[in-house]
Amino acid sequence: MIEKIYLFAVVFAAFFVKGITGFGSTLVIAPLFSFVVSNKFTTPVDLLISIPTNLYLVWKNRKSINLKTVVPLSIMLLAGVVPGIMFLKAGNDILLKSILGVVIMALGIEMLYRKPQKQGSAKPNKMMLAAVGLVSGVLAGMYGISAILVAYISRTSEDRSQFRGNICSLFLVDNIFRLFWYSAAGIMTIEIVKFTLFIMPAVVLGMI
Repeated sequence: MIEKIYLFAVVFAAFFVKGITGFGSTLVIAPLFSFVVSNKFTTPVDLLISIPTNLYLVWKNRKSINLKTVVPLSIMLLAGVVPGIMFLKAGNDILLKSILGVVIMALGIEMLYRKPQKQGSAKPNKMMLAAVGLVSGVLAGMYGISAILVAYISRTSEDRSQFRGNICSLFLVDNIFRLFWYSAAGIMTIEIVKFTLFIMPAVVLGMI
């Protein structure tokens, strides 16, 4: 019971953050869930609770979405998701948690030393777009993490509304694709669906 209360509190905090920024819920859930449950449980749970919230944010910011950015990034993102899912299914839980720890630390160091840039100051680059999409896809397939994608979109979006519309559109494309593949790969189980229904009130409260 204490474990469920802890996970409920983590989800509430994660979607409080997402409600403010439009992203970040997975960066809260993935490391904190890993203390008590496996990544093969965490990632599909995070996927199920992210779909309705991303759908809501896409609809809310639909007029600001830039398809010239979203479409090519979606293609590269999906190309990287499949190998990420295969690694999630086949990987040892200790190895998956170790890689997650390295990824979180690397992202933290990058954010610490990143030079401040105005939103929309960077121009889209085809090579950078392809690399960001592929790497983000692999990390999304394994953990649902797309922090590299967030950094890229924040630098190429003209304003906050376009940023939220673009990033949540990409999240939603990724979410729907991964839902299909997780189900086909046997990663999505009845236990995961039941737990997701249990914590949905925390998602709603956090977003509000």
